Amino acid sequence: MQNKKKLILHFKKIINLIVPFFLIVSCSNSRLLFKNIPANLKMKIPEAIITNGDIIDINISSLNNQSTSIFSPTSLEKIGTIRNLEARKLDGYLVDSSGHIDLPILGRIKASGLTCTSLSKSLKINLEEYVQNPNVRIKILNFRVSIIGEVANPGTFDVINQNISFTELISRAGGFKNTADRTKIMIIRGSNEEVKTRYLDLTSYEFLKSEYYFLKQNDKVYVRPDKTSLTFDFGIIRNTGTLTLLTTILILIFK
Repeated sequence: MQNKKKLILHFKKIINLIVPFFLIVSCSNSRLLFKNIPANLKMKIPEAIITNGDIIDINISSLNNQSTSIFSPTSLEKIGTIRNLEARKLDGYLVDSSGHIDLPILGRIKASGLTCTSLSKSLKINLEEYVQNPNVRIKILNFRVSIIGEVANPGTFDVINQNISFTELISRAGGFKNTADRTKIMIIRGSNEEVKTRYLDLTSYEFLKSEYYFLKQNDKVYVRPDKTSLTFDFGIIRNTGTLTLLTTILILIFK
């Protein structure tokens, strides 16, 4: 009888040790990003590159508005200084599967693979035959990135200024949850009918220098749960009902 009591007490001690241990481990995953960042680290901010399927806004102007009106037809959505983004997409230019856009008078123009600045310069050269001192402004209208998984506010975010860093996306999503695995974050990047996946370690400052620190249009990010949270989600330890049942069974066995 005394042996049974000792075994029960011993088992209870083990349970009392195991549960706090897993609770501590679950809260101990590092929240630090980009460890050991050197001073004066410099990064070049890339310009967005136009790809097939993009919708681009092309604004052509000059001192003589009549000479440019045929290239930029005025619609109701364009009147005023502020235009709804979705309305702008309706009269934007779609980059087709061959990487071209179709402009009035100028015809088919290669756009895919160029930056907005490069395409703007190319159009200026073509326009000089018809317009004196043309000015061309170009923006990608469907520049958006998505994030799902262990963040406070997962979702899809429009990027008006054509540029967003990984840290800004995390900030927009409300930051990581405590259960996020910062060492193995998946990014899905599509470009011209090709999709690539990559796992990233945000605890290393080397990530700051990678091509993935600044996101491209239509990038998708998945923040995985860490191993401890997966254990708690699918193991018996998190299930307090199962733990209680197991304790009761063992007590009955040794009774």
